Amino acid sequence: MRGLHVPPPAEHHAPSLLFFLLLLAAGVAVVIVVLKLARRKIRYLSRDPRRIASACAQELAEFLQDQRVPSSRAVTLHELGATIAERFGVDAGPFARAAAAARYGPQPEARAASRRARVELRELKRKLRRGLFVLDRARGLVSVRSLGLG
Repeated sequence: MRGLHVPPPAEHHAPSLLFFLLLLAAGVAVVIVVLKLARRKIRYLSRDPRRIASACAQELAEFLQDQRVPSSRAVTLHELGATIAERFGVDAGPFARAAAAARYGPQPEARAASRRARVELRELKRKLRRGLFVLDRARGLVSVRSLGLG
């Protein structure tokens, strides 16, 4: 029975292509997250309490952008707090007051107020994240809206 050879099994490259695409998507997601973290860290390198308060407000505004909450760049801290209360049902008053005191208050009290603003921002973002669905949090994490690309 010459000529009746069983052909070798066909090689499938689809799993390796799928694996490559998943790896590529994960790599892009990591790059986005690292860029966002780097931008945030760079903003806080200043010792000026007014710049720190501004960095806090910008971080919160970018968080909201990533969660598809429209906000203007010209919005005040209290208007930002009102938007959060309306959309998420979370009181942002303590953050808004601390950030406003750091940004516009007298210099001696501004330093303590800027530290308080950072603490209040962490607490506020923790409350906001807790109220979000897991997929919304993940989408916000890799969103490029806050990078100005979305």
